[in-house]
Amino acid sequence: MVDTHLYTQYPHHGVLTCDDMHYNPDKPRIKDLLWKHYNWFVQMDKTGKARKCVLDNVQKTLLCNTSYLGYDAFECENCGNWMIFNHKCHSRFCSSCGIKYQKKLAIQAETMCVDTPHRHIVFTIPENYRLLFRKDRSSLNLLFIAARNTICKITNEKIYRREKRRRGKTGKIRNDRDNRYLYRNFSDAMVFGMIASIHTFGRDLKWNPHIHALVPELIYDPVKDSVKTFHHFDFKNLRLTWQYEINRLMQEHFGNEFTRYRNNSYKQQDNGFYVYAKYMQEDPENHNNQSYSKDVAGCVNYMMRYAGRPAMAESRIISYNKKTDEVSWFYDDHKTEERIDVRETGLDLLKKMIIHIPDEGFRTVRYYGFYNNKKRSQLERIYELMNQSRKATRLKKQREKERKEKLRRIRFRTSICDDFNRDMLRCKCGATLVYADTYNPLEGVSNDRIYRQNCIDEMYQMWLHRKRPPGRPAYSAPALPS
Repeated sequence: MVDTHLYTQYPHHGVLTCDDMHYNPDKPRIKDLLWKHYNWFVQMDKTGKARKCVLDNVQKTLLCNTSYLGYDAFECENCGNWMIFNHKCHSRFCSSCGIKYQKKLAIQAETMCVDTPHRHIVFTIPENYRLLFRKDRSSLNLLFIAARNTICKITNEKIYRREKRRRGKTGKIRNDRDNRYLYRNFSDAMVFGMIASIHTFGRDLKWNPHIHALVPELIYDPVKDSVKTFHHFDFKNLRLTWQYEINRLMQEHFGNEFTRYRNNSYKQQDNGFYVYAKYMQEDPENHNNQSYSKDVAGCVNYMMRYAGRPAMAESRIISYNKKTDEVSWFYDDHKTEERIDVRETGLDLLKKMIIHIPDEGFRTVRYYGFYNNKKRSQLERIYELMNQSRKATRLKKQREKERKEKLRRIRFRTSICDDFNRDMLRCKCGATLVYADTYNPLEGVSNDRIYRQNCIDEMYQMWLHRKRPPGRPAYSAPALPS
């Protein structure tokens, strides 16, 4: 149900009513490409050449913001005017739903971060490794674990050297859990914090899985019950540890198939895998290649940008010819920062985009150390210790209040008022629409894929018989799926 409260601190004078809505049908949209090639998605799903999540997300995106997913009805008690708000699809391939999901993740992460500078580190893998992760999607979890182990080893060098002397060349520690997640059950291990997000694409939409990590320059000592700053990240050690951890985990996962990849990596990349980080703005002569960021909110927003959205924003689509299926889009080259224009068919663009749809249940954002929910008591203790030394200004109640206020600001009515200067619940007579009813066709439905397919078939039939508006050219709708 739509939240009818208006959580805003700004008075909206001259705000437009819900009847003053403008829509540009000629604006190129991802949905147009999906409608054009929906038959191809159905055929690929039938033959087993596409993952199940692809067709599911495509169907949800096509039905997003339609009455087929249900709606909430509102009416005016003064003049009888009414308005319905269609339900959203909450798909990971929908640009509209993904924006709000991204903002929600960013707010939760931002209000959780301790009041200390954070390092933004990007862990990358060699190009010849990428195809292995695409063939076996479950192996993407290894990137998170390897990034977590790298930071854990960097912050626990004493335990690493001690265990290396004890275990010798085997490298085994105590048990399988401690081997997979380093020092997980060590009571004397320093506790770090890390927020990690995976991006499986570059700006040119090619398959390039890498990890963005936000690490605070602070660690917690559970033995002494104290916190101390940790701002020395040895870059060479970081690269070599990342290389060793990803190779070790992938060797266990893929077995002998991965042996030649591992051996070649140590021969060709003896300095470790590339770990990218920006230089400090305060010190342009810094050659440690480490990222120092006081703007935690900016880093969090960048990391969460594509956690629940398509790999490309609709604003990057310049034009789309529905008859010839030719689409023009652009991206900014990461190295030269030059704009690159691309012209290709809509199907080729969709093929590049769907490979980045995450599998069902795959978490693209994960929290480690004292940022993990299971370690929430340690995070609160860190804030208490920092408050005693007057280095922290936000207590638990203040942070919780801040989180709730920011979450309210992204609710439907408030965000529409702030972003588009339009009150969706304001009637043209000046009154406020009140809630009347809710329609939810998915309630009690066991197989929603069949329901979605029936809805799409019905939309096709209406599309075929729809009369074109006066002054607009005729548009030939695609054929019904077999």
